[in-house]
Amino acid sequence: MLKVALENCLAFATCLGCASAEEVAWVKFAVEPVSWNDATITANPQRAAIVLDSPAQTQLRGFMLAAPLAHAATEHETRAQVTDFFKILPRQDEVELKIDWLDQQAVAGFTRAICPPDGRVRSRHKVGITTITRTVIAARDDDAIFIHLIADQPGALSFRVTLGGSAASAARIEDRRQLILPAGTGRPAAHVWVLPFESDVASEGQSISVRGEGEALIVWNYSASKPLDATLNQLGTRYDPGHNPPDPSKIWQGVLGSLTKSAENSP
Repeated sequence: MLKVALENCLAFATCLGCASAEEVAWVKFAVEPVSWNDATITANPQRAAIVLDSPAQTQLRGFMLAAPLAHAATEHETRAQVTDFFKILPRQDEVELKIDWLDQQAVAGFTRAICPPDGRVRSRHKVGITTITRTVIAARDDDAIFIHLIADQPGALSFRVTLGGSAASAARIEDRRQLILPAGTGRPAAHVWVLPFESDVASEGQSISVRGEGEALIVWNYSASKPLDATLNQLGTRYDPGHNPPDPSKIWQGVLGSLTKSAENSP
């Protein structure tokens, strides 16, 4: 009995150590987001997403990359990188994704941070006694943008996803959980999967909404030429083989695991 208790204590201490090491990697931002100049950025060798996150709304602008983009290590570097990015890339080459946060009460303690080793960007805030964490990553090995949303209280996460920005009217909903935007003049095609872990989804015009969910995953992919509709099946084959549809929690854990390996192997 004593041996088991000691083993449990050791495992708990190890977990605390891992959590502490994880938090050390995050660089917190002092500036509250006001405009796109205050945005964060995440990128893999093919794609980059600029993220403007606030308590009421998360806006993302996605671009294809001609060359890999280094991960910024500080708030100052991030601001310079975003500014340079907007100078280089014309507006018509982007695709947009918007997440509106529903049923928000008074929000407290909103913070943002980046994780330079792997390029994750994160925000966190409290609504009442609930802490909500949003994480965005352009996964290197999986070549897509992943948006993970989690509340530490059940039934405390409600949001609406819209694809396309000014081109939103061209998007369509398929199979209830998918938003599809065909390529336009100077605009890449885009495909989104909205995957709550427990709740169902609902259509609201040309948006998809989720109400009363504790955790969810949004997979976003875009390309000017590459087919996108197989993205979720490929993720399922890799992280949850033999299941259709795949379990979004297993996909997210698999993406995080691959992310750690990619960061370790990066030059």
